Amino acid sequence: MTERVVHLGGGGISVALGVGDVARLLYWGPALPDGVDEAGLRGALPPSGLDAPMVPPLLPVSGWGFWGQPALSGRHATGGWAPRLRVADVDASASRARIEHAAEDGSLAVALVLDLDAETGVLRTEAEVVNRAAEPYRLDWCAALCLPLPAWLEEALLSEGTYIREFQERRVRLSMGVLLRENRRGRTSHDAFPGLVLGERGFGVAHGTVCGFHLGWSGNHRLSVETRPDGTRILQLGELLHPGEVVLAPGEVHRTPPAYAALAEDGLNGLMARTHGHVRRRILPRQPLRPRPVHLNIWEAIYFGHERGALMDLIDRAARVGVERFVIDDGWFHGRVNERAGLGDWWPDAGKYPDGLAPIADAVRARGMEFGLWVEPENVNPDSDLFRAHPDWILELPQAADPARPPAPWRQYVLDLGRAEVADYLFDRIDALLRPGFIAYLKWDMNRDIAPAAVAGEPAWGRHVRALYALIDRLRAAHPAVEIETCASGGGRADWGILERTERVWVSDSNDAHDRLAIQRGFGLFFPPEVMGAHVGRERCTVTGRRNDLGFRAAVALFGHMGVEWDIRGLDDSELADLAAWIALHKRHRALLHGGRSLRLDLDGAEATGHGVVSEDRREALFLVARLVTRPVPILVRLPGLDPEATYVLRVPEPVPDGALPWGRESPPLSGRMLGFGGVRVALGRPDTAVVFAVERVG
Repeated sequence: MTERVVHLGGGGISVALGVGDVARLLYWGPALPDGVDEAGLRGALPPSGLDAPMVPPLLPVSGWGFWGQPALSGRHATGGWAPRLRVADVDASASRARIEHAAEDGSLAVALVLDLDAETGVLRTEAEVVNRAAEPYRLDWCAALCLPLPAWLEEALLSEGTYIREFQERRVRLSMGVLLRENRRGRTSHDAFPGLVLGERGFGVAHGTVCGFHLGWSGNHRLSVETRPDGTRILQLGELLHPGEVVLAPGEVHRTPPAYAALAEDGLNGLMARTHGHVRRRILPRQPLRPRPVHLNIWEAIYFGHERGALMDLIDRAARVGVERFVIDDGWFHGRVNERAGLGDWWPDAGKYPDGLAPIADAVRARGMEFGLWVEPENVNPDSDLFRAHPDWILELPQAADPARPPAPWRQYVLDLGRAEVADYLFDRIDALLRPGFIAYLKWDMNRDIAPAAVAGEPAWGRHVRALYALIDRLRAAHPAVEIETCASGGGRADWGILERTERVWVSDSNDAHDRLAIQRGFGLFFPPEVMGAHVGRERCTVTGRRNDLGFRAAVALFGHMGVEWDIRGLDDSELADLAAWIALHKRHRALLHGGRSLRLDLDGAEATGHGVVSEDRREALFLVARLVTRPVPILVRLPGLDPEATYVLRVPEPVPDGALPWGRESPPLSGRMLGFGGVRVALGRPDTAVVFAVERVG
C-alpha cells in the first residue's frame, strides 16, 4: 500500500500519521500550517545496524521482525504468536482516525483509534483486538498507546510513593534499555501512578518541551519507555494482564482502557493547562461542576464512636464555621464496632441509629448543609451477616479454587463484583440508602489491594475493575444527583478512568500540611484543584505526629476542594472564628481556585515551595508560598501567568499574620512584568509557615 499522510489537528496541536502497509507517527507537536511539506515528514531514520533501519510503527509486532517490546503479544491455541499485521482500512476526519489492521492469515484484527481533542490538544488513544480465528486467542499484552518519541526527550518525571505519602515526584535520566513501571495491586496504587512526564534536559515549571502520558484505568498497568540504539524512544501504556486473564473466543473483542498524551512547549505549567482543561471538559461526569461544597468529615473527630450528642454538637459547629456538606464516615452501619466487623451489611446500626440515618440527615439539612455518607462496597468482613450467608462471593487465591480449602485469615476480603448476584446485592443495598433522597454524596472507599483476584482459579483483576465501573455507572444512572468521591486508603485509586464516574478524589489519608504540599503538588500534574480533597486536620496529625498551627494547615487546604477533618467541639470562640475566616476566604476565591489556571512557582521544593491560580482573563490570582525548613532569608518568588502590561495590587488576607511581605497587607500598584520577572520577596524564616496573597488587576 502506498503511504499517505493523515493529519489530525486540534487545541494548537498537530498529529501526522504515515499510513501504508503499517501506520507510523510522522509528527506530534505544535500545530503545523496548512500545506506543510509532506515529503519532509517522511524522513527516514539514520542507519543503526547492518540492515536498513525499521521505522517503528504505531503497532510494532514481532511478525515484522521488530526486535523491541511489541505493542501486541499473545498466541492462538495451536500457535500463531507472531502475526504479520497490515493496515486494512483507515477512517479519518479532522481530529480522529481509526486504523484497521488485519493479520495476513486472517486470524486477528487490531484497530487503533486516535482522537485529538479540539479544545485542549490532548490525544486519546485505545486499541481493539478481535479474534478472527476458529480457536481461542490468549492475549498477553496490548498497548493502549505506543508512540515513538525523539531522543531529545532525555528526562522522565515519575510519580511514586506509599500510603500517606502519595504522588512523590522523582526525576530519572533516560539511558539505553527500558524504563519499566508496573502495578499489580489491582487498584491504581499508591506507589505506581499510571502516568509520567518526559521532557527535554533540564525542563522546569515554565520552560522546556514536555510530554505527559496517562492511562485512564483503575487497575493493573504497565508503562515502559524503551531507548533504542537508533536514537528513538518508544513509549507504551496499557493494562497489565496476568497469564490467561484475557482469552478471546472466536469473534470476541477486547478493548483496552484509554491512554492520553499531552504536549506543551512551556514546561510543567503548560502541561497542567492541557491536563486540567481536559479533565474539566472531557473527563468529569458533570461539566461544569457546581461550586464545590466545603466538607466536614467526622472520621478524625469521632472515629467509630457515633454518639448522637457528639454528632449534633459537630453539626451545630460545622454550620457555624460555614461548612456546606457534613459527611458521616466509617462506623454507621450494622455491627461496625471496629475495622474487623460489618463490611457488607449496608444498613444503619440499630444501636447507634435506632431511627435510621434520616434524623441526623434532617438535622444536617435543617442547618443548610448537605448530607454525605461513607461506604466501602467492594469489601466484606468475615464477621458480617453477608459473609456468613455467602462465603463463596469473594475473590480468592488461585490455589483456593478447591472449596474444601478455607480462605486466608484476613480482616476483609474483596467481593467478586463480576458475579451478577453480588453486583445486584450491592446495588440494591446502596440504592435503598439513596432512594429516600437525603444523601447527596457518597465517599466510596477501598481499603485493600485487590490481591489476590481469582475466579475458579483464573486471574480476574480486570474483571473486577470493569464490574466496579458498571456498578457505579448503574448507581449514577439511578441517582444522577448524587456525587461520589473516590478513595482507596487515600490516593490508591486516582486516575481518569474512575474520575469519569466521580467528582472528587481523596488524595491521601494524611492531613499533615507539611507532607500535603508535596502530595498535592504531584497530584496536580494530572488533576485540577476542584477534584482534590484537601482537609484542615487536627493540630497534631494523626498519622505523622507532626504539629502545625491553623494558619499553615488552612493555607494548604485552601487550594483544593477544601474540607475539615477535626474534632472542632473543643475549639473556643476565637478558634472557631479563625477557622470560619479561612473557610470564608476559600468561598470568596472558590470560582478562581476551581476555574482558573493552576501554576507552580519556580522554587526548589526542598526549602520552599509554592503554587497559584490565575484567572483566565488574568485579572486576579491567588498564590501560596511556604517555607519547609528553617532559613532566615527571604524567599524570592516570581509570579507567573500575569499580564506583563497590566498593573496589580497584592493583598494579604486577614487570616495570615503580618510581616511576610514588605508592604504589610497591601502593596502599591506593581506591574505584571515586574512581578513576573523581578518577583516578590517573602519573609518566612520558620519551617512550616506559609503566606497566601491575592493579586488583583487595577486600572
